[in-house]
Amino acid sequence: MKESVLDVLMFLLDNYGEDGTMDDDDRDDLAGQLANMGFEEGEIDHAFDWLESLAQDPETAASTDCLAWSDAALRLFSAEETRRLTLEARGFLILLGQNPVVDRPSLDRIIDRAMALDLDEIDLDAIKWVTLMVTYNRPDTAHLYAYMEELAQPDSPRRLQ
Repeated sequence: MKESVLDVLMFLLDNYGEDGTMDDDDRDDLAGQLANMGFEEGEIDHAFDWLESLAQDPETAASTDCLAWSDAALRLFSAEETRRLTLEARGFLILLGQNPVVDRPSLDRIIDRAMALDLDEIDLDAIKWVTLMVTYNRPDTAHLYAYMEELAQPDSPRRLQ
């Protein structure tokens, strides 16, 4: 899977139903548009699967081995995360974890969804888009969506504060 899956996800985010729901007709219509744009069926299917897993309840999707974060906890990146996430992407994630913009369970969800992209290298722009998608799909963080949307723009002058 290459960058094009992230491109499919960005297209779906822009064209997703305003209420966050998508019926089979919507999916078929969007899949047809994507196919006409030159995306492969596997990329399209993977993007839809990625979105469906994003909509799952994080409590049921998470491993039962994972302990809840305490306020004093420090999130360390696994060897695989360190290998695939660029230094800029990891720095951005650390900032998110130290800032009330994104809560810690959402941060774990962002990292999980980024790693599910199966990109060899996950850069800052990809992390910003994943953050945007996770924020969009979390009802308790909907008020942050506009802020994260601006932040996700590649040339955004806005910084986390």
